[in-house]
Amino acid sequence: MRVFLLLVVALLSACGGGGGSSSGAVTAGSSVASASISVSDPVTVGALPAMSDALVVGDHIVVRSRSDSFNTVNGKPVYAATRLSVVDSQGKLLSTTDYGFTLAAGYTGEWQMMPSPDGFVMVQASAGTRLLHFDAQARLIGTASDLYPAGDYAPAENGGVADGNGFWLATTFSLLPVTDKTQYLLKLCKFDFNGKQLTPPFTLSTSALHPRVAAAGGAVLAGWLEGGGAMLGMWANGAGAPTIRSVGTGGAQPYPVALNGAGKMGVLWNGKATTTAAGGVMGVALDTSGAPVLPSGRTDLTQETLSTNWAGNVRVADIDAHAFGGGLAIAGSVVGAFKAGDAVGDVLVLADYAVNAAPLSAQTPALLRFTLPGGAALGPSPAFRQMLFADHALLLAGDEAGVRAFYTKRIP
Repeated sequence: MRVFLLLVVALLSACGGGGGSSSGAVTAGSSVASASISVSDPVTVGALPAMSDALVVGDHIVVRSRSDSFNTVNGKPVYAATRLSVVDSQGKLLSTTDYGFTLAAGYTGEWQMMPSPDGFVMVQASAGTRLLHFDAQARLIGTASDLYPAGDYAPAENGGVADGNGFWLATTFSLLPVTDKTQYLLKLCKFDFNGKQLTPPFTLSTSALHPRVAAAGGAVLAGWLEGGGAMLGMWANGAGAPTIRSVGTGGAQPYPVALNGAGKMGVLWNGKATTTAAGGVMGVALDTSGAPVLPSGRTDLTQETLSTNWAGNVRVADIDAHAFGGGLAIAGSVVGAFKAGDAVGDVLVLADYAVNAAPLSAQTPALLRFTLPGGAALGPSPAFRQMLFADHALLLAGDEAGVRAFYTKRIP
């Protein structure tokens, strides 16, 4: 059970463009390369099952994975994701600390990791807004603080992103007590790394779920689900009040993304493709008013498929992506035949798209398709993260068996 990674030099990143595609199979003791990407065989990164997240901190990586601590829910163990491990830029495990429930008593929800000047911070991503500080070696600094002290409203979900002198946090709040008719208020606020509010909390919605946020170059984009549809709230660079609009993702979760460092924003979603219908990984760039950039005469976003040439049905709903080098790089996996005559199985995909004035769906991707060593299948809940350095990237793929690192490079 190994996982696949997002693309070299940044998922959602970069490369710019164009032309052609190639494919190959990764097998033990060999590597595969396209015109723009090379991927090594994986190396095992210690015994770190169930990776939840990873972050580049200086010249190394911090991986967050499953703790040994758990609560029993309905007769089954539910583990905390509070093991923090330091890994070097080549994939070697340097140290690991299992914080268990010491970070938050009994908490088995998710955390949001974001870089900070002295290391990184973590904020609860569900059922709370506890803020924790860690140094670059994943050692806890000081004690926890709460971004929103207790009151009549309880924080339910958070999505955040670091941005210059602090981080943006989109938070849903429920009026207590929670019932089956509870609606969730969504607010967006920027905090400094000590938890001080840099902006007043701004109300985006009175009925929101699953907030996510992206920021770059003075622009901020939040996405959420509301009434069964996708919504966006966007502050363009230098704008005053945000533009709030619905987008037609067919009810799929919107993933806001920074397409470059100059504030150009976009949104991705999983269109749930089948063998008889379009879909798969979808996406659009946004103009300064938050409107999707579409081909002339087109209004239906369900035609904005980015994975047309991936040759299979998209395997995993979550989209892991990063802005890099002025372009868009996406990594994922599909269920399909690697080549004509092969049995249907898991195929990994790296695809780079240019970011310019044209719609994302109009770009011809640089594409690499490959299989895991020995044709192994992905685990039931794979997680993958692309860690970007100056001269290479490290693709981390994690599942119940542990974490593996793929050394990746973009070929000039």
